[in-house]
Parts: sequence; structure tokens; C-alpha cells
Amino acid sequence: MLGLISRQACGALNQSALDVCVKAALSSSMLREYAQFALANAGVVAGPGGRSSASGLTATVFGGYGFIGSYIVNDLGKRGSQIVIPTRATENKVQHIRQMGDLGQIVFVPNFDIRDETVVKEAISRSNVVINLIGQRTETMNFKYEEVHSEWPKRLATIVAEAGHVERLIHFSDMGADLMHTSRRMRSKAQGDLDVQKIFPSATIFKPGPVVGIEDYFYNYIVYQVSYSLIAPLVENGSSRLQPTYVLDVADAVSKALMNRDTMGKTYYLGGPEVLTYREIYDVVIKTLRLKTDDTIPVPAWAAKLAFAPKDWARRMLPSLPMSNWMFSSDYIDEMMKDKITPRGALGFSDLGIMPTKVTEGLPIEPVRHYRVGGYSWGDMANVAKDVPEAIRKYYNLK
Repeated sequence: MLGLISRQACGALNQSALDVCVKAALSSSMLREYAQFALANAGVVAGPGGRSSASGLTATVFGGYGFIGSYIVNDLGKRGSQIVIPTRATENKVQHIRQMGDLGQIVFVPNFDIRDETVVKEAISRSNVVINLIGQRTETMNFKYEEVHSEWPKRLATIVAEAGHVERLIHFSDMGADLMHTSRRMRSKAQGDLDVQKIFPSATIFKPGPVVGIEDYFYNYIVYQVSYSLIAPLVENGSSRLQPTYVLDVADAVSKALMNRDTMGKTYYLGGPEVLTYREIYDVVIKTLRLKTDDTIPVPAWAAKLAFAPKDWARRMLPSLPMSNWMFSSDYIDEMMKDKITPRGALGFSDLGIMPTKVTEGLPIEPVRHYRVGGYSWGDMANVAKDVPEAIRKYYNLK
């Protein structure tokens, strides 16, 4: 009954050591049970739990080397899961992901193409869990919103359903996804959700609000606007409401869902505990950066869309532009005109047993502090210029 530790070994110990022995065995047993993620067709299970184990879960994570995906991969890896990550990136760009699992636990499928069904089938051929995080913030010359957010999820769900051996499909959408939305991006995501639910009814769909973290595409781009741009346009005075959420909570939600079969076939809105307007979010960032001036300028939606039209054309016709802020796009203006908050009565973090983290304090806002001019501890350089080294004063043109 002691699992990995034999009765004979424990019997030779004194009572105190025996208690430790029993606790270790029970802990090991619980970890292994916890790591199996309630899978009916779990693979080989071995080890005491943790990264150096085999949990029986083999997951193919599409988009696993992206911002949210890397946290999900790390969370699965620390539970001893085997993970397959299709990727278009070079070896150097994904090498940090290998460290999230034990030797051989994380495998990459190079030269991945969402249009190549053969590669997709190969990527899921040995997996009992499939997670889709593929998406795009702006259109490019190679991919349109509809192809990435509608056609791809439909293709993946069809392949997964036909494979027969995949037990769990988790699909990531957006809290603002709506077939009647003025944003094409949001409409395409809503269509993808419907197709996934129709083809694979037991799929679990997550709809997070704006996700924040060290490598996010939300706080970092707002910091770029208020710190390095000449102006920071605040469309319609930033009156729309949001529920930003912390990336670690999102990763935890995936693991909690996999451990509970009752989450199959359900949709969860992953909104943080705070409902904030864009204006309030910009104020939080400006305060955190300790900036003396507020360079935000209220701009009507029509004027912002007109100003961003040339850049939209360039994105669709030319290769990716460096230092291109995805918030400076006509479609994002349409997207931000509608609130992104959890609908009344919808499932959320609480239904997964998770207490979401505030994004305006503590660790979620910590990365923003490192953007303070002159470094984390200097704060607003204009106030402390006399104490700043000459090299820094010269670099920032401070008197």
C-alpha cells in the first residue's frame, strides 16, 4: 500500500522515519493521480510526479512557443506531460521551451503550416490532448483573419474528430468574439468557435480578456505608446471596459480543465477581477512609469481609422514591419469600441476553482516598472536629473 516504497524498507526505520516514509508514498501517489488529468486513455504513467515523470498525458500545443502558449507548456511540463509543439520558428527562438520539460519530453515539429493537413495529422498522431492557441493580431500578406481564426480551427477540429484517439480538445478564442461585431477579427474568432463546437462537441473553449505578463502584447504596447511615441491616441477617450487577466491564471485554467472531465463541452470566459476602462489602464501604466506628463490625446474613432489606413494597407501588401504596434490598426479600433467583460451567468475562473489575480498591482504590473526611464529604481528622470550619471543625462537629453 505504500506505492513506490516497500514495506520492508519502511519496517526497518523508527516510527518518526516511518511517518515520513508513509507521507512520501502518499504524496507520490497523489501527484501521479493528479498528473493523469482525468484521461480515460492515458498513456504510460511512471515516476513520482513532477517534470521527471510520465503523467500519461501527451499534448500537442499549437502556438506553444507564443506568449500564452509557453506558460501553458511550462505548466504541463512540470506535471510530467509529453508535449508536441508544431512551429515555424528557428531552433534558437524555441530553445528556451525545451527546458520546460525533462529530456525528451518536449518535441518540436519544424516547418509547420496550418494549410498542410498531413503535417497536422502527424503532429497529433500520438496525442490524447490537443490545444489550439494559434491566432493573429493583425492581417499580413500571407494570412487573413478568416483563414487563421475560422478556417484553421475548423480544419483542426475535423482532423481531431476523425483521428478518434484525441480525448480533449481545448480551443482559445477571445472574450470579445461575436458574429455581429464590427471587427473582422472578432467575427472570425466567433465563427471559429461555432465550427469547433459543431465538429467536436466535447471541446473546451476559453475566451480570455486581454492577457498580461512579461512578454504580453497589451501592457508592453501601451508602454511603447506613452513612453516612446510622439502621441498616445486614446480612441473615444478610452471609455470601453475591459477585464484584463494574468497569464499564469490562464495557464492554471487549462490544467484545471484537463483535470476535470465536467469541463468538456463548455465555454469559459477568463476575465480578471477588475473591470477597467482603457483610460484607467493608461493611467495605471503612466503612474507605474512615474511619468510627469500624460501624452494621451482623445481621438474620434473615425479619425483614428483614417490615420491607420495606410499602415493597414502596408501590412497586407508588404512583409512584417519592425516596431509595428498592433493597436495602430483600423480593425483594432473597431474591436475596442465594444466592452470586453464576462457576460452575466457565464462560466469563469471561479467555476475552475481559481482566484484570479489583479493586473494593476504585484507581479502582473512588475514588468512595466522596468520600463521606467533610466531603470527600475530611477523613476521619473526629470525629478532626479541632478543625481543621474552624466552618461544617462546625455543619452536622454536631460538638463
